[in-house]
Amino acid sequence: MAEKLIKYYKYIREVAGYTGKIDLATTTKIPSTRAALEPDSEENIEKFKKAIKKITNKEAPELDE
Repeated sequence: MAEKLIKYYKYIREVAGYTGKIDLATTTKIPSTRAALEPDSEENIEKFKKAIKKITNKEAPELDE
């Protein structure tokens, strides 16, 4: 399951609010409702990290395994 993708959604909601959440969905093409079903693949994690940096101008946090 996509535990990391869900954590990235929680993170972006905390730092950028609802607008950040929408931006993350738009940029990654993985809406929050589908994030739980997607794999925590390297490709998806990289996609989320790049999107978070673009949205917040900060590096995405490293998440625990």
